[in-house]
Amino acid sequence: MLSLIVTLIVSFLYCFFVGHTVNESVAYKTYNAVHEPEEKVIRSHYYQIPKAQRKAMLEQIVVDNKDLKGIFYIKDGKYIYSDRDVTIDKNVVTDLSNKVNEFKNNAVYFYIDKKDIYGSPAFIYMFKFGSGFYQMIFYKEAIAPTPNNLFSSYVVSNIDHTVLSGDQKTMFTIAENTLHGLSISVITGISLTSFLYIYIIAFIPVLISIWFIFSTIKKIQIKQNNFSIDIRSGIKNKEFIPFYQGIYSIEEERFVGAELLCRWDYKKQKILSPGSFINILEDSGQINDVTLGLLGQLAKDKILLDSINPNMYFSVNVTINMLLDNDFVNSVIYFIEQNPCLQNRLTFELTERDKRFDYIADVKEAMCLLHSHSVKWALDDFGTGYSNFLTMHELPIDIIKVDRMFISSKNDIISCDILTKIIELLDTWKLPIIMEGVETEEELSKVKHLSIDLVQGYYFSRPMSVTDFTHHAKS
Repeated sequence: MLSLIVTLIVSFLYCFFVGHTVNESVAYKTYNAVHEPEEKVIRSHYYQIPKAQRKAMLEQIVVDNKDLKGIFYIKDGKYIYSDRDVTIDKNVVTDLSNKVNEFKNNAVYFYIDKKDIYGSPAFIYMFKFGSGFYQMIFYKEAIAPTPNNLFSSYVVSNIDHTVLSGDQKTMFTIAENTLHGLSISVITGISLTSFLYIYIIAFIPVLISIWFIFSTIKKIQIKQNNFSIDIRSGIKNKEFIPFYQGIYSIEEERFVGAELLCRWDYKKQKILSPGSFINILEDSGQINDVTLGLLGQLAKDKILLDSINPNMYFSVNVTINMLLDNDFVNSVIYFIEQNPCLQNRLTFELTERDKRFDYIADVKEAMCLLHSHSVKWALDDFGTGYSNFLTMHELPIDIIKVDRMFISSKNDIISCDILTKIIELLDTWKLPIIMEGVETEEELSKVKHLSIDLVQGYYFSRPMSVTDFTHHAKS
């Protein structure tokens, strides 16, 4: 049913655009065929020259126009001269005389005669000039629309609505072009048979296109479903593993903490970064189980990590949605109770992707509850998104993590000034500051100049497995 409707729409659009194109083409051809020689005749009349020269000029106009048979000047019911004769002095035929009288108040009029002065069918075009008329005799083909297999066109008089040329079949009108300067209109349409032909021809590619679109959508859905199945399987098989990125103290010259970052050891074949799966985990709520699994692995990795610094703390990202889930909060509390070695060693970094600060009272309650179980709180990406001073004022924040955009060389002048002001303000609240995303010696110099102690970024440590991170930190 959908393919039939779409095909109908496509067919209508095709007829509309192509029909208008055909109509414009016929109108342009008709206008030029008549109007160009008309202008030449008018210009020739302005010359004050003998009739012999005027006759020669009219003759040249006829020679230059393949659609034109002859040109006559009529005055007071008589032919005065033409492109062939200097002097005619012949009465106009009764039928033509009647036409002249009928339309004497019109500047332009015309008609099709079965036989013209030359004895053959023609399109006779007459226009008033001064006290007389010019009569231009064209071959009928001059205004005959070019044949088209699908679309039909015809030319009609705007004066008496006579069909001057073309095939006026039973058809649906698509386009009409009025040539005001000539008082004629070109009408283009299509027959029901031709429309059905277009419909049938269009149906096949439309059907294929719809099949392709639905097939592609189905493949995407299958891929997404398979990916969701893989995620569930990955959670079950503990494929989501922690990578650690160190937090370095410039004063102590050693790592004092590490951020736990999620990676997917996809089917034990390759490591996937969070960009390929984290949104799916958060949208589906599976991020809760994955985070608890990462905490469980952290408890096992702690022995190795303590060899770097026995007082090292570990930070984990959580979202507002996670804090609004009582089951998750209770599971974290249970985990801490079961792993007392991690008490006072956990910091949760609050990320604010979901904008759900309408629930700030509930979020604060959950944060305070975890705070009472030795969990510290860091505000991530401070200075961007929804991390702001109001958030920091409302929530029990212990650490501020400033986004790397303020230290990046790409935003050197403006961002550095802003960062200076931010640091000055944060210093009044006596909260530790971690500068994120430090990657170069130049950026590290800026951090040192601002007297920031804690630094995180590729300059000191990339995210690594626990074994690699331990080896890197010790070296």
